[in-house]
Amino acid sequence: MAFINPPLPALATQCIPHPPTHAMATTTETERAAELAQQARQSVKTGNLSDAARFLREATTIAPDHPEVKAGWVALKEEEARSPLIAICEDWINDHDEATGDKALRLVKGQTLSNKNAQEAFEILMAFKGEDDILDEVTGELLNNPGAQTVMAQAIQDHPTQTYYEFFERGDDSIGGLLRVLLNRSVWPSDEAFVQAHRDCFMLSLAMMMEEALDHPERAMKGVANLLAAHAEHLKGIIDADSFDVILESLDIRNPRDLRGHATLATVKLLELAPETAQKLISNFITYRVQKSTADRLIVAFSAAAAIFPINVSSAAALFLTDGFVSTLAPMVLMKKSQKLEQAALELINAACVDKTCRDSINRHCRQWLEDTVGSCTDKHRANIAAVILVKLGEEPPPTDGPQIIVPGHVDQDDLVSRFKSMILSPDATLKQDSVEGLAFASLRPIVREELANDPRFLKHLVELLKSSLSDKNTLYGGLTIFTNLTTYLPIQSEDEKRMAQLKAYAETRKPSDPNPLQDEAHVTARCKRVLDAGIVPLLIASSKKASPSVITHTLSILLSLSQSKSNRGILAQQGAVKLLIQLWDHISSSSTASSTATPFPPTALPTAAHALSRILISTNPSHIFTSSLPAPSAIRPLTTLLRPTDSSTWQLHAFESLLALTNLASLDPDTATFIITSCFDTVNDDLVLSPNTLVRRAAMELLCNLMAAPAGIEKFADGSKRATQRLHILLAMTDVDDVATRSAAGGALAMLVSCDEGVDAVLGNERGVEFLLGLCRDESEDVRHRGVVCIRSVIAAEGVIGERGVQAVKQKGGVETLKGLLKESRRQEVLALGVETLKILLGQV
Repeated sequence: MAFINPPLPALATQCIPHPPTHAMATTTETERAAELAQQARQSVKTGNLSDAARFLREATTIAPDHPEVKAGWVALKEEEARSPLIAICEDWINDHDEATGDKALRLVKGQTLSNKNAQEAFEILMAFKGEDDILDEVTGELLNNPGAQTVMAQAIQDHPTQTYYEFFERGDDSIGGLLRVLLNRSVWPSDEAFVQAHRDCFMLSLAMMMEEALDHPERAMKGVANLLAAHAEHLKGIIDADSFDVILESLDIRNPRDLRGHATLATVKLLELAPETAQKLISNFITYRVQKSTADRLIVAFSAAAAIFPINVSSAAALFLTDGFVSTLAPMVLMKKSQKLEQAALELINAACVDKTCRDSINRHCRQWLEDTVGSCTDKHRANIAAVILVKLGEEPPPTDGPQIIVPGHVDQDDLVSRFKSMILSPDATLKQDSVEGLAFASLRPIVREELANDPRFLKHLVELLKSSLSDKNTLYGGLTIFTNLTTYLPIQSEDEKRMAQLKAYAETRKPSDPNPLQDEAHVTARCKRVLDAGIVPLLIASSKKASPSVITHTLSILLSLSQSKSNRGILAQQGAVKLLIQLWDHISSSSTASSTATPFPPTALPTAAHALSRILISTNPSHIFTSSLPAPSAIRPLTTLLRPTDSSTWQLHAFESLLALTNLASLDPDTATFIITSCFDTVNDDLVLSPNTLVRRAAMELLCNLMAAPAGIEKFADGSKRATQRLHILLAMTDVDDVATRSAAGGALAMLVSCDEGVDAVLGNERGVEFLLGLCRDESEDVRHRGVVCIRSVIAAEGVIGERGVQAVKQKGGVETLKGLLKESRRQEVLALGVETLKILLGQV
């Protein structure tokens, strides 16, 4: 039985000892040394490395320069360098023992293999034939290593068919590893070999799919889909109508989900590459099978058409609306008496609801059948699909061409909502995906949103369901759609936008409608609080890992809505929403920059992430959020993107909230303030401080005030440059604007500026600098007056010549009279005390 070679004792890795210099090996001793070297070699071969080291140490003391002794040490050290995996793989090839395979798997998963060891292990296991679960897993792990990938690449070049079939038979991990090799250009000797391998393996995958009763067809379809997705340009001239039929037949709802998923991806790529040809082949495929109209062919046709709808709505809708198809669909399905055909037809109709014209036709011709299915079908899954379709169709059936028929068992929309809720709360997991989809559509209605939000048990159960369904993209997307609908506020409209909406309504000869009262701010805010209490944030964090663009978009929408209420922001920060928003913003930004094609995210994604982030950071203490692992500067880049004007009517609101968040961050420490100055100072000082919008102007001034805490902030106004002089002039002018909060912020910024001699010198260099400071002292606001006195105190108390100039300038501008007036008008003790002290300095009484 094979065993793991024992580790060498410490002496085995020491330097070869030198013999005594006075000794000379005799012939008999030389023969003994050679004999010991041979024994050492044999021990190395059998894996007894400690015995080999012992033999070689003895031989070295006899004849250290003997070539066989030296060769023995080299062989021993080479064997020591080998991973124990090599010996185990050799044993496994011989004994096929499961325990040996487990040892190999533990070693492959538990250590970082060198390329040489991975290559050698893989070469050994290439001889292992047949299907074996452990071998499959070990192979997949090894094929993550470039050394093993190089061996596989060479095998594909030398024997493509044999290699493909052997690894196909070995298992899912093995065929996955083979595909990784095919897509890794670095392990192929030339572009020609790289392309030829793609063509060979693609044709072999298609050939596999055409075999009758193939085991594991999903492995072959994975090859077809992955190669089309990665290097379709290498596969020109291979796909014909028969090949496309094989792919479309794999969309059959009776096939495993993996197979259908890979077939869907392959279809998507073919439609992208040759849309006209692909659409024609799809049309021929579906039309032929519908015309033959056996239950089996109809299932295949309906399955393919249902899969095509989300990929290419227009072409699928054209087929669906072929004269006579929808009107005869229900009778044809009922006549065949096939449950699988009924399911395929329902899934086709469900997919077709994405198109309005298709929905109208379904509503006209299929509603009675759908309602009967909901009411009487014993298969809950089919009944659920029918219920989802009815939700998508809406409340009532349209008038028919014939006499109106009153359906006694008409299914009410509220009944459907109750049905879906009960299904989600039930233990039957197979019914939940359809129910989630149904509620995703039903929750477009405000009354349904209110019902769901007022059921805390349902909300918590839905959160837990989605946490357990992170790998089920459809269920996750549908569930997040529900939460998006529950939390979405009505969009903010400018007065111009409101007038345009009214004009549009009049143009369409309808009266402008008032928003549903359940969509007012109070109702939405209450729903947001209930969703937050249900534990939505941990779910969003868990679902964001490797999330699709659609899931990320929903996540951002939910977080933006939750952040609107100030009372929610602290909870959001505590639960990790700030880190999540920064990570998502970085991910979207980097994918948009790196992608050579159009970004998969909507243009609103980045602003939404930044806006939600700014709202949370307005109302939370940054020192409680940011750490060494999440530094404050990581939030600054997203926030500064909101400062740039856009065509949106709400950009000024976004800029205002971003400025407030940046002001909060600037108070954290001088380093953070300096980073903000580097990132956006010119935008804030040159554009936003002069904004005609009072709120934006005020927030920009408050940010500049906090930035003065950093030396870099003072330098912007006091470095003696012409640009600094212009900035200071604007800052001084802000002390005389109408808005008291802006005047107060400007006074605070100036107080920080004149706290150093360079700042005082800069103010004295401005013709009206002291005059503006004295204006602060005469302000109607006690806060502003306080800042003014602080400024004057700093100007006249500066060191040396600068202070002397300050005293003289303040006296010349009427400073004594201004301070006396301040003392008469002020009631705040700290203002009075500082005013008295300043006046004494000015009069030379101190």
